[in-house]
Amino acid sequence: MKNKNLIWGLFFILAGVALILDRTGLLGSVSVWSVVISLLLVPVIVTSVRHLNFWGIFFPMAIMAILFDETLGVEKFTPWPVLGAALLLSVGFSFIFPYRYRFTQSKWTTHTTDNPAWDKSSDNGEYVRIDAKFSGCTKYITSKVLKRVDISCRYSGMEVYFDSADMAGNEVELNVDVLCGGVELYIPKNWGIKVEADCVLGGIDQPNGAYDEKEKILIIKGRAKIAGIDITYV
Repeated sequence: MKNKNLIWGLFFILAGVALILDRTGLLGSVSVWSVVISLLLVPVIVTSVRHLNFWGIFFPMAIMAILFDETLGVEKFTPWPVLGAALLLSVGFSFIFPYRYRFTQSKWTTHTTDNPAWDKSSDNGEYVRIDAKFSGCTKYITSKVLKRVDISCRYSGMEVYFDSADMAGNEVELNVDVLCGGVELYIPKNWGIKVEADCVLGGIDQPNGAYDEKEKILIIKGRAKIAGIDITYV
């Protein structure tokens, strides 16, 4: 929280300085709004570098190149060539450094190859693992002692049904790794939904009442990149 306050504090201070410099003409041909947007993108890049989130590295850099193309003399590369390069670089580096092998101690993922939970994965056990790559997948989870679900969906479509499942306690952790795909989750009506996932050029569509206080909570963590996750109560 202190770090966030520091970042936002510096942003507003620098944005105020940029407004003054713009009025004095010291920014030259550079738009003050380009400076403000760039100030917003810098923390995104820094955080993405820490977690090797390549989408959060290359796309903000591409946007900054577009904003300052005249100053940098790269007009012939903007906007589409630089955006296309950002897309290809993000996909390429993501393949070389798969998500599950990166930063397993992060607060929003437990994906790791030596995690004992993966070895105990089953449709009716405490842990369930679902993978899909360049395909379609439908999964029915029947566990009555569910604790955690790990979903990896890359360039695929996936449907996951939780309506026949029940929790071992009052919470279930759902870790998602969705890249250029779509995931549909069918959740029992008596489950609350708490979203802690990081979305890059994507989103999570929640049903009405998902935030209502309920005894059982599904906590969604992980990442959705150029992807959509739809949640439906059944």
